[in-house]
Amino acid sequence: MSANQPPDTSAHEFDSMNRLAETFLKYKMKLIEQKHKEPHWRMNNTKYYILKTIYHNQNCMVADIAKRLQLSSGATTIALNQLEEDGLIVRLRSDSDRRTVRIALTEQGAAFVKNAMEIRRQLLTDMLEPLSDEEKTLFFAMIDKITEQLASKLERQ
Repeated sequence: MSANQPPDTSAHEFDSMNRLAETFLKYKMKLIEQKHKEPHWRMNNTKYYILKTIYHNQNCMVADIAKRLQLSSGATTIALNQLEEDGLIVRLRSDSDRRTVRIALTEQGAAFVKNAMEIRRQLLTDMLEPLSDEEKTLFFAMIDKITEQLASKLERQ
């Protein structure tokens, strides 16, 4: 590189994004460890979003969950089986049509979702604490703009 060329900032910017993501995830895991009193279930994002979907749309049908989260029926069934084994959901068969199965949260499942949402709120509060209201507005506007751009590129591919 000649003395007149600017340094390659893309590598630095990418490293900054990675550091943010890594620090965010480490802090998130620390909050989870501090606040979760329940056993350590085999939780992942898919199962969390399934639980959250059921929480907000009580007594969902399996097909509703799969469609809303854009999951295959097989992936949905596997996740639901594990959530049921962990005591977080129950399957409720219709008395009038045994083929109709609704999914509901157990008390333990509802408590898990409430606790997880509180952890996410705390994480967001802690993350945004150093920003002014104006900076927060700008930050989320930039996130939305980047997300829309990437979504648009995905749709074209």
